[in-house]
Amino acid sequence: MPVEKKKRINSKQKGSRTELDLAKILSERFNREFKRVPMSGAWSTYNKNSNIREDAIEILAGDIMCPKDFKFSIESKARQDFNFWDLINEDTLHLEIDDWIYQAEQDAKLKHTEVLIYVKVDRKKAFVLFPRKLHEGKLIYGSYTIMRFDYFLQLEDEFFFKE
Repeated sequence: MPVEKKKRINSKQKGSRTELDLAKILSERFNREFKRVPMSGAWSTYNKNSNIREDAIEILAGDIMCPKDFKFSIESKARQDFNFWDLINEDTLHLEIDDWIYQAEQDAKLKHTEVLIYVKVDRKKAFVLFPRKLHEGKLIYGSYTIMRFDYFLQLEDEFFFKE
C-alpha cells in the first residue's frame, strides 16, 4: 500500500489566502471595500528609518486596507494550531500572541486607529483580539478582549467606525 505524502503548506500562501478571505468577509459584512495590502508582511511599518511617505504608511500599515473611517488596523494570522491553555498558564514565559500584539500596536499607532488581530486556526472558528476598553468580553488577555470572529461581526455597525 503506497504511503500518502503529506501536503506541504506554504505559510506565505496560507497567510495571503487568509487575508483575501478576511477582506471579502469584511466587504460583505459592511458593504464597503476592504482589500489585502499588496505584499503584506514584506516590509516593516514600524521601521523608523523608512523613506516611505506618511500617507502611504497609513494606507499600507496592517494586513488589510480598510475604509478611512474604519476604527481598526487589522493584523491577520493563519495558524495550524493555537493553544489557548498558554494564555492562562503563568509558567509560559513568551507567547507568540505577544509578538502579534506588539506588531499590531505599532501599525495602529501609525494609522491612529485601534488594534484588531484576526486569527484563523485550521479546522476551528476564527477569533479576534481588540482593546478591552472598547468592549468587555468573557475572555481577556491583558488589556485585550478575545472573541470569536463570527460573534464580533454581530456587534453594531457604530462599533466599527470612527465618529
